[in-house]
Amino acid sequence: GNMKFVALLSGGKDSIYATLLALRHGHELVCCAHLAPRRRRLSSSQDDDHHDDEDLEEESYMYQTAGSEAVRLQVEECMGLPFYVREIRGKSRNTSLVYEERGHDEVEDLFHLLQTVQKSHPEIEAVSSGAILSTYQRTRIEHVCQRLRLTSLSYLWRMSSQRALLDGILDDGGIEAVLVRVACPPGLLPQKHLNRNLRSLRDDGTLDDLHGRWGMHPAGEGGEYETLVVDCPALFRFGRLKLEEVVVVCDESDEGVGILRIRKCRVEKKMEKQESGNESEKGNGNKSITSHHYSTTALKGIVDHVAQSAKSQLPTSNSTMQSTIPKSIQNRVIRSMHLPNVRIMKGGLCHISALISPIACDNNYSNNNSNDKVDEAEAAVREFLTITQMLQTLLSRLTSSSTSSITPQDIIYVHLYLSEISHFAKINRHYQQYFGTHLPPSRSCVAVGHRALPGGRRVMMDCILQCDSGRYLRTDAKDEDSTTDSFLQRAMANHHHPLRKVLHVQSLSTWAPVCIGPYSQANVLRSSLVFLAGMIGLIPETMRLIQSDGDDYAEGANDWELELHQSWRNAASVLDGLDDGGGVAGGKLEDCLGGLVYLSLGALEELFLSSVKGRGNGGGANDNDIPWEELWSRANSISRHAVSCNGGVVMGKVDGLSSSESNLNSNNGIDPTLYDEDGMLYGGYEDEETWREISGSLPATATVTATANDASESETPLLAVCLAELPMKAKAEVELICASRRAASCLRVVTSTPCVQSIAATNPANMPVNANMLWDTGYDFVPSQNNTSESNIMPSSIQITSVARSVGHGCASVSTVMATWIPHGDGKLDDSFESDDLFDLDI
Repeated sequence: GNMKFVALLSGGKDSIYATLLALRHGHELVCCAHLAPRRRRLSSSQDDDHHDDEDLEEESYMYQTAGSEAVRLQVEECMGLPFYVREIRGKSRNTSLVYEERGHDEVEDLFHLLQTVQKSHPEIEAVSSGAILSTYQRTRIEHVCQRLRLTSLSYLWRMSSQRALLDGILDDGGIEAVLVRVACPPGLLPQKHLNRNLRSLRDDGTLDDLHGRWGMHPAGEGGEYETLVVDCPALFRFGRLKLEEVVVVCDESDEGVGILRIRKCRVEKKMEKQESGNESEKGNGNKSITSHHYSTTALKGIVDHVAQSAKSQLPTSNSTMQSTIPKSIQNRVIRSMHLPNVRIMKGGLCHISALISPIACDNNYSNNNSNDKVDEAEAAVREFLTITQMLQTLLSRLTSSSTSSITPQDIIYVHLYLSEISHFAKINRHYQQYFGTHLPPSRSCVAVGHRALPGGRRVMMDCILQCDSGRYLRTDAKDEDSTTDSFLQRAMANHHHPLRKVLHVQSLSTWAPVCIGPYSQANVLRSSLVFLAGMIGLIPETMRLIQSDGDDYAEGANDWELELHQSWRNAASVLDGLDDGGGVAGGKLEDCLGGLVYLSLGALEELFLSSVKGRGNGGGANDNDIPWEELWSRANSISRHAVSCNGGVVMGKVDGLSSSESNLNSNNGIDPTLYDEDGMLYGGYEDEETWREISGSLPATATVTATANDASESETPLLAVCLAELPMKAKAEVELICASRRAASCLRVVTSTPCVQSIAATNPANMPVNANMLWDTGYDFVPSQNNTSESNIMPSSIQITSVARSVGHGCASVSTVMATWIPHGDGKLDDSFESDDLFDLDI
């Protein structure tokens, strides 16, 4: 929802424009805060009129210091808002991307500044900042916000390409700014360009020319220049800055670096009528970002009846399940012991699946007294706590002589399956305590329906971990004991392929949805595999599900389809934001090795309702005609289109690496993917073919020859599943495992031929071994305890379908496995068959 916020201002264009965008998104600006550099003068004179000697401000990794003299006037007189300032006393002591609290670091000055603001304005809920591409800056602001329980607003974060962002600042924001610091020789020179108007430098082509000749960031994100905003009509309601006396100060030790020292400035008052213009600006901005809701008035008379009919036909429905299971089974206490599956692979990678509580108590449906019923949410919490205890025991037993103690910090991905999505609100607090909030694993959470989990449990969890990856993220190379024989020691010695990287953005932005809870958008393993968190159809800047308007609905567009489109777009944005290294852009959807497309019961209902509406009230609609095939067909079409166009996201555009801007190296015309992470052409080998052969991919000549079967090799395996509920009442969610762009650009990615195997449910012990099956499978079928007669054991079977997509020769492979229960005869369950047996297939 809308929040009251404090604007963290440097006085420059980025922080001002970020504040304007926060207002447009409906948030309320309460005050502004600024971190000022320590005043240093070479002259002993205290008179402002006698500054014969000037000195440069101390360098800061975090904050803009140039133009600081005028920020108070910007806020108090031009904007008419309370202003809070603190002098920067700390230094940049912790310069790693992962910030941990340290005394006397300049980040702690921000903490104390915002703490002071909170004391005066306890109603403040958020902080806006102008971070664009600097992960260093963004993560530190998020760290401080987390400690103060504030929300970080970074609406410029990966918003657009540098040139488009500059145009937005100047044209959309109407901002007038002058250069107050330059550090881009020989492009920008202190005596020539300081105090120049930024708009004029844009309009006369100076910035474009410098970008083309020297690769300078047009918006100055590389530190090439800093600005001071002298006017912003939407924010500076009461006046604009006038710089009356300035002096250019150059750094004698670094030619081309200089700042504009402001000795005297004043505020030129504006006409009062411009104040109303600001309100108009805010109103128009709010209108432009408001989600459109379609009207369902025309369907109101039939929604309840049709929805109920649709639910009764779904496999996850309670009524269908209960009608085939004796009451004696429904009301009993589940006694079965279910052990998790553990798969340990080379290199310290481990997969733990089917983690459930050993015992689950059933609700007593035979007693109508509601006081006797178990609190479902509390029972789910108890099950989750039991699961974490089991997991902790497993982790301790996985520790070997070659590894240090394995901890939850080593977990890179978590699947959380709930019986009801409403349980998550209470579970999340305990989840956060166990996994932490600092560099957490990526996560997918879905609700599969009441009594759909084995033994009627309410919670089940899978997780993937990489030994020592938690310590790897939190350890400097110089701190690791070189004599230790561990995964960590070997990983720290590998400077080309990081063991693990985490993308964890906690700021509201226009880039991709902020993580709702303690999980990361992506975890990257060994520079090769990318594990994306489940993506739903949220509009990033508002964190609301995308919705169609009334006109779109009349034309047949469904919200679940829009959500699925948006889910793919969000996934593409996250991939694009990854830092692969080697000058290769983050990633594309075509690099996907396997994925799940979750659709909720709401999506099926919506599709069914639209088909009924299309027939008309008198069209003879059949309430029992559930459109399963149409659901799968539409989902497949949307997903394939999203993969083909990368969800509408131009890879590398924000970073200036897209093909539209610089597909080839500007100096020699060679494809940049032919360079390794150290910038060596062909990885230092004599030609591309040798490099590809040594690195594990096929020679270039083999990849060029196409055959009729190549189409199937390029198809990405996607498994669509319809479940009871998704987070935030979403109707669609996408979960992907991808090859990194770095790996996919130099290694061949191939999809295998699907492998199918049938398992007789009556005799799983004699299951034939299929060498072509690409994943370990097992079937834990247990006949009913109520009747063990052979004549009553249902002669059904389980069909396992497996397809793998691999990158390189033995580099990485992801298998998508689907288990299908094939009933015998009419497909009905007899009384001797327990519903739990349907879900005892462990993959």
